[in-house]
Amino acid sequence: MAQVYKGLHEQIQREVALKELLPDAQKDKESLSRFHREALALAAFRHQNIVTLYDLVEKNDSLFMVLEFVDGPTLHDLIKDGPLPPDVAAVIGARIASALDHAHFRHIIHRDLKPGNVMLTKSGEVKLMDFGIAKDVDLVALTQQGMAVGTPAYMSPEQVTGAPLDPRTDLFSLGVLLYEALTGARPFQGKTAGEVFARIRDGKYTPLHKAAPHVPSHLANVVRQALEVKPEKRFPNAAAMRRELDVFLAREVQVSHPALLVSFLRQRQKLTETEALAHLTQAELVSIEHHAEQRQARVARAKLKWVVGVVLLSLATASGVYFSQDAWVPLVQKKGAESSTTPAPTPPARNTGRK
Repeated sequence: MAQVYKGLHEQIQREVALKELLPDAQKDKESLSRFHREALALAAFRHQNIVTLYDLVEKNDSLFMVLEFVDGPTLHDLIKDGPLPPDVAAVIGARIASALDHAHFRHIIHRDLKPGNVMLTKSGEVKLMDFGIAKDVDLVALTQQGMAVGTPAYMSPEQVTGAPLDPRTDLFSLGVLLYEALTGARPFQGKTAGEVFARIRDGKYTPLHKAAPHVPSHLANVVRQALEVKPEKRFPNAAAMRRELDVFLAREVQVSHPALLVSFLRQRQKLTETEALAHLTQAELVSIEHHAEQRQARVARAKLKWVVGVVLLSLATASGVYFSQDAWVPLVQKKGAESSTTPAPTPPARNTGRK
């Protein structure tokens, strides 16, 4: 529908992004309406996590938007290099939820939330973009009733079935995005779009605690609730989902969130050492290094606990014997205290064949 160029506003020396509607799309009424709809939506927003629209220009039979230039990778690019640490994914998710809350308050549903529409700046900011199929809930839908609009793997059950949409459809897509960020794989997969739609409709996916056992249970529960098939079982709104992510971050992250993202981008080699140090103080560097050590220790403990659990389960299954907790956890008693538990019988002495 459109192509994007990097440009320079010469008078004020500002780098911008120019999104031009392609000639064929200008002849299509629906594409033209969507382009104008995106411009109107962006013009209504004033939020640090939504890309800014500077102008809408029609010149020489061309129509283009002048947008904020975001210098950094997309979330899609980052996920291709491997799953994100839980704290980094939670920070990104919280910022997206904040952007959605702002959009939903203005009656705008994004409807195409996916990693390719989220970017990280070199200063550690998160930007939501591409409202090309955004829908104003007070206006008539641009598409035919029942037509699926969006990227299949990130669509909500309502989009798949053609049911009426409300802002909670974006929360489902955010849940899909977070799941992929934490595991490196999409929750709903299939050989065809029809198979993907069926899995979304039925809510069939590998639970996050199995796909990524190292993810803290609090964060896994946030993703699980966002991925509920029925909208009424999800978070009531984006603000509620953001608050739950913020509660998790308050316990897990003791450093500046932008500084954490800058450090992560440096670790993923998405910006140079010089670029990273331009945004980080020495105190922040020390705090981030300490935080990284704590995170690695937590991940190692979580993986060890999971491995031990799997080994014990495998041994029990292979032997046909299942142990209760009392059978393998030693009983600790204070000196002189009597146990209310009947002690296990003393095993008979082994006959070694010697006197």
